[in-house]
Amino acid sequence: MNQARTKARSNLAKLTLESSAALKKLRGVLEKAELILRLAEMCRKLETEEEKVLPFYASLLSREEQEKVKQVSLEKAGEQLAQLMQDYLGLEHFWQRYNKVKLEQLSLEREKAVLRQENQKLRLLLKQYLDGISVSDEVLSRLNPLLIVNHKPRAPGPAGKAHRKRLLHNVIEAAHEVPHIL
Repeated sequence: MNQARTKARSNLAKLTLESSAALKKLRGVLEKAELILRLAEMCRKLETEEEKVLPFYASLLSREEQEKVKQVSLEKAGEQLAQLMQDYLGLEHFWQRYNKVKLEQLSLEREKAVLRQENQKLRLLLKQYLDGISVSDEVLSRLNPLLIVNHKPRAPGPAGKAHRKRLLHNVIEAAHEVPHIL
């Protein structure tokens, strides 16, 4: 009789420990589920009207192909992978939305890269323009798209002692030269 009591007591202790562990695990799952629901609500506020109305994209499969997919998914799964796929069949819409978001993210990253390149080109053009309209020694020492600088003067310089050798620049505005070029 004592052996039966001790065995029952040990079984009760095991049952208590296992049920406590199961409850703890279920509470953790419940907390995760509540967190997922709160995050879904937060994300729902950020969705566009189009995403709210049509959250899932239309399938590219024909009706016949869709029927074949349904039949295959309803067949008894023999392998472990097929069984796992069957278990997660309910998450199909989730994965559709997830993949749609990933595709949009990649598209936006590509667009961002293109816009960055365009921004760099525009900054370079703006710098060239600003360098062209400003006159300073630094700007004159480099090639300037708006100014034509000739280092040799065409007119004779003054004669005598007052004549000091200095470098003269002939500056011609591009606005005066463009009509002759075109």
